[in-house]
Amino acid sequence: MCGDGTNDVGALKMSHCGISIISVPDVEAKQRDAIDGLMKVQEEKKSKKKRKPRNEKKTWEEHLQALAEAEEELNNVALGDASVASPFTSRQTSIKCTKDVLQRGRCTLVTMTQIYKILGVNCLVNALVLSSLHLVGAKQGDRQLTVVGVVVAGLFFFVTKGEPLNKLSPRRPPSSVLCTQVLVSIALQFLIHFICIMAITALSKFYLDPYDPSLVPDGAFNPNTLNSATFIMTVLTTINTFVVNYRGRPFMQDLHENKMMMKGLQVCYAVLFGCALEIFPPINDLMQLSPLPTNGEAMTAVMSTENVGVHVVLISVVEALGFKMTLCALMVLDTVVSYTSEKALIKFFG
Repeated sequence: MCGDGTNDVGALKMSHCGISIISVPDVEAKQRDAIDGLMKVQEEKKSKKKRKPRNEKKTWEEHLQALAEAEEELNNVALGDASVASPFTSRQTSIKCTKDVLQRGRCTLVTMTQIYKILGVNCLVNALVLSSLHLVGAKQGDRQLTVVGVVVAGLFFFVTKGEPLNKLSPRRPPSSVLCTQVLVSIALQFLIHFICIMAITALSKFYLDPYDPSLVPDGAFNPNTLNSATFIMTVLTTINTFVVNYRGRPFMQDLHENKMMMKGLQVCYAVLFGCALEIFPPINDLMQLSPLPTNGEAMTAVMSTENVGVHVVLISVVEALGFKMTLCALMVLDTVVSYTSEKALIKFFG
């Protein structure tokens, strides 16, 4: 509902979204004349008409000054009853502002929905990891938790930098966080992350030293294969939640158009895979990661472990690829499957 007077107050309050329009004909006419003058000067420049540079510059500056004066006068106009009753106020008589409200409102709604989805999946993943580590007495280091907090805060900031598109889509975004599409998406993503995290956790337990004094609930933190591998996988799943849940078109910019977020994600993926492959050991030391097992260590650990038959498939993969490559394979698998499943889900719900 758009209204400009006291008689519109009731309708503005009852409408889903009210927009108050402030009408000042004299000032608006001055503003339109200034804009038309600027457009004419710009068209003359493009057509390469012969004009004196000095006069052209003066004309352009005069129009800019007139436009600035008109906008200042509009900003100083007193608000009326309609502005008090409506959440939005437009200082133009045209109702084109309704398109801007719809575009930015949809972008905001989609952004908040994806933020809630990211928070939901990350909370479930963190609860899973902390519980599995606590069962064997392992812990995460202070630096590791700090790194995760900084990365998550930065990515949340980049998510909010996505801007709405100029074209209004005929499709409507999910109107509630508790709708079927959102709940199914959260459950499916957590299931994929659960499988990958539990797989790397089961493999890492083969390399735990049962006589390690830090493997007690109140023990000090000590880097080992279990907390290092699960930390890398946990951070990867956290980053994947941002990539997977970033909606993009037709409501906002795509991921590759959000330059800040795209570059931040690329850096995070590069650092994570570098840590998994131990390409630059100082980064691993900075994040309190222990050296990952080699192929020879894997054979020794597996052969000395009881009840090996339960993990025959995982053990055979480690023997063929090695622990580092197995970790990277699980990381790639988690990324690809979660991304494709989310896109299929969006297509299914339309």
